[in-house]
Amino acid sequence: MEIKRIKYYESKSFNPYINLSFEEKLMSELKQGELIFYIWQNQNTVVIGKNQSAKAQCNLELMKKDYISLARRSSGGGAVYHDLGNLNFTFISSNDEFNIKKNLQVIKQALLEFGIEATFSGRNDLLVDGYKISGQAYLKTKDVSLHHGTLLVDVNLDNLSKYLRVDEDKLKNHGVKSHTQRVKNISQFNNQVTVEKIITQLKKSVTDVFNCPLSVCDITENDLCNKYFSDQWLYRIDIVGERISKRFDYGLLDINLKIINKIIVDVQINSDLMDVNIIEQIKENLINKKFNYTLLGSINLSDRIIEADLIQMLKDKLCTI
Repeated sequence: MEIKRIKYYESKSFNPYINLSFEEKLMSELKQGELIFYIWQNQNTVVIGKNQSAKAQCNLELMKKDYISLARRSSGGGAVYHDLGNLNFTFISSNDEFNIKKNLQVIKQALLEFGIEATFSGRNDLLVDGYKISGQAYLKTKDVSLHHGTLLVDVNLDNLSKYLRVDEDKLKNHGVKSHTQRVKNISQFNNQVTVEKIITQLKKSVTDVFNCPLSVCDITENDLCNKYFSDQWLYRIDIVGERISKRFDYGLLDINLKIINKIIVDVQINSDLMDVNIIEQIKENLINKKFNYTLLGSINLSDRIIEADLIQMLKDKLCTI
């Protein structure tokens, strides 16, 4: 299938709850043969992944004191800090037409106009000279795929370590002592770069890469905003139970099991895995099952590597109780 038209949306709001609700609305409005390209910015916000713990990832007291908003997106991945020096982009297309390589080419081609050559690295980073300038995340539903990310144009990098609590094991995997050691602003590679100039280049690049016209559309507020603003969405009450936790190359698996009479009655998973669907699969494989060695033979995930790691984690836990 081919993309035949591009619908371009640029949010005029800096409110994270409005902007995240726009993404959900746009996913529901997608038509066949269409690519939706959405540009947006949040003012002073920490955005966490769908399956992350706000308490574990953020300095919530300091954020409240400094009027930093907390937001939770629908995609996987880790926590990020947004201010108006950061530009967010979103690609939305049908699953049949989703093309991650072309999406990345749009970003890379726009940066090349400023003499900046970016490379894709690991599971979700764009790097320039080994420094991270963009983090990305993904969401796939039955019919629609979403790919969104950040572009660190001129962000206050000190706030990354100020408001985010980064996993020490994650830092070790990257060979650095702090989050700010592995990131740089795009403007540090070319001081002529601004958010406005990148937006202009992105609009040109997306039409070039997908070779089809772009139509500019307005966005109005919608009733989904309340969902993203609600405490039920933003915060989670930790369940008390048996915990198994380990960081792998693909992300953190931190699983809490509430067990009554040897039956798993509740499952809570804190994770920065990119694939949010695999988290739901893990829950489905554990809930209402007996917590004994017969459980290990019933685990069936679409990702065989994660499946093997999960079985080993459960086996190690069973050996200790």
